[in-house]
Amino acid sequence: MTKKINMLCAYPYMTSNMQKTLQSHDETTRLVVDSGAFTAWKAGKPIALDDYCRFLESLPKMPWKYFMLDKIGDPEGTLRNYELMLKRGFKPIPIFTRGEDSSVIEDFYKTSDIVGIGGLVQTRKNKGFVNGIMKKIGQRKCHWLGFTNDAFVLHYRPYMCDSSTFDGPLRFGVLKLYQGRGKSITVGKKDFMARPLVKICELIRSYGEDPKELAKAVNWVNTGTNKSTLERLTYKSAMWKNREIEKKTGSKIFFAITSSWKVTALNWADAWLKKHQPSLYH
Repeated sequence: MTKKINMLCAYPYMTSNMQKTLQSHDETTRLVVDSGAFTAWKAGKPIALDDYCRFLESLPKMPWKYFMLDKIGDPEGTLRNYELMLKRGFKPIPIFTRGEDSSVIEDFYKTSDIVGIGGLVQTRKNKGFVNGIMKKIGQRKCHWLGFTNDAFVLHYRPYMCDSSTFDGPLRFGVLKLYQGRGKSITVGKKDFMARPLVKICELIRSYGEDPKELAKAVNWVNTGTNKSTLERLTYKSAMWKNREIEKKTGSKIFFAITSSWKVTALNWADAWLKKHQPSLYH
């Protein structure tokens, strides 16, 4: 049985090239589409509901799941959008955003078996909020938007969650290599200015990579092609960690992607992991 790679892509990033790449990996990918309302709101370019609906209708195949178009800072507008999408025949995942009256959650569960929980990204005391809201949700299905804290996923086992932090090493140049069983080791350029620790070299070799290559500056670059050692280790490590947590909790952890090459890189990393950690796929 093929285990799908969970990917979430926001509407603004669903370019023709992204769609083409996703279609080429359709058999291995479980796609969720987000409206991108938060990104658009930050950029001062709100998304029109009709544009989002027409986009969904234009897709050759509907994604596994898709979110409603929420209106940031406007609970009434969010509810209005949800009701309009339902009237148009869509079945989106509704989004409850931190700050709204919690009674809205109950209303959403009347029309959807899954409710998205938003307002968790880079907000103060978001962990405390998750603790509180999960007491209300209980065992019902939910999706944490932009929140995949390991300890919380292991404890609450949400049905779904997503994050874009998996490729942080490509932005900051510091690898957090997964070792299995919940343990990771941090590796940076400085570790290769002199002779690196034996345990670091052994771990990198276990990933099928040559630690000597990390002594070269060119292999600490984000090329957007999966050709540098940094990129390959980043995606292999993220895939290993997600697969292990998913197997333990049953939660579907989605990689939030913004470019088509990440689709290819994740599929490549998954194929590698399947050969080296086959037990994660049974």
